Amino acid sequence: VRLIVRIMSWLDAFPFVCPRCRAPVTRVRDEAFACTPCAASYPVVLGIPDFRLSPDPWIGVDDDRAKGVTLERETAGASLEAMVRAYWRMTPDTSAERAERFIEHVMSAEVRSREWIAPIAGTNATSSRWLDLGCGTADLTAAVASLASKAPIDVVGLDVAFRWLVVARRRLALAGLESKLVCANAEALPFEVDAFDRVIALGVLEHVDDPRRALGEARRVLRPNGTIRLRIANRYSLLPEPHVGLFGVGWLPRPVAEWWVRLRTGQSYRHHHPLGCGALRRALRAARFTTVTVEAAQLLSADRARLSRSPLRALLPAYEWVRRTPVLSMVLRLVAPLLDASATRA
Repeated sequence: VRLIVRIMSWLDAFPFVCPRCRAPVTRVRDEAFACTPCAASYPVVLGIPDFRLSPDPWIGVDDDRAKGVTLERETAGASLEAMVRAYWRMTPDTSAERAERFIEHVMSAEVRSREWIAPIAGTNATSSRWLDLGCGTADLTAAVASLASKAPIDVVGLDVAFRWLVVARRRLALAGLESKLVCANAEALPFEVDAFDRVIALGVLEHVDDPRRALGEARRVLRPNGTIRLRIANRYSLLPEPHVGLFGVGWLPRPVAEWWVRLRTGQSYRHHHPLGCGALRRALRAARFTTVTVEAAQLLSADRARLSRSPLRALLPAYEWVRRTPVLSMVLRLVAPLLDASATRA
């Protein structure tokens, strides 16, 4: 009950806008937000406002909400892992092997996120409000909150998948953190101009339909001199594509890649849009960001642990050496498995 009261208090205080017309919206009791100019209504379900203009590509809006509500009801009081396992039992078309990989990823994600964000959070003691774009189960949101020791950092987690936000709410509640979660499209954010000091995105941009529009929205909601920091899978990586485990997928034309992935794995690749170094740099500049930097990502402990079981483990020291060498690093970022990027709203 106390959690719901805190959530409702936050919803009343946060200046949401309509993602269609950008006009301020008003609360209609605890049930919805309403926009008078365009007569739109956005429901609040389980304390999570839903401002989506289009559904998650994997599931319809109504089915997504229903799955989230059912998951919450059937796992009330359960642990995070129990909740995630219950989710995959509700998704029988996913093989048991893949489900186990997803479960392991969710349970270990916060450790990875904390390592990735630690250097960033440590240099921004004056920043007060951050947006975790594509927060998923809120591992990065929780990591930022736990690292905000020099000054309070108010983090808002946003994702297009309502069902995962229900899991995110459980993660944050178990950690004693308030659930500042919003369901919306990255290409149409329900926030006013200059709402955030920083936007962060970990493994998200390759999943949106229009990366340039999503980056443009990120810039719109950033305050002047606000920064964006993101990590994505590199389309032209020499390693297997991380979402489907196949070599060379990113080098194929999009239609051929979809056909090849379906042939080899039975999965769809239609909603994966990884970018290369050049495309990411162009997208950030097209969104009118300045001081754009794109580089081969520093390997985290989890990356090293995974590669330690691979024949590639002998190359780890060489990768880090090349990544830190000025001229060679320019070549490495073209084919590195992951890219880190940062930019500023001038």
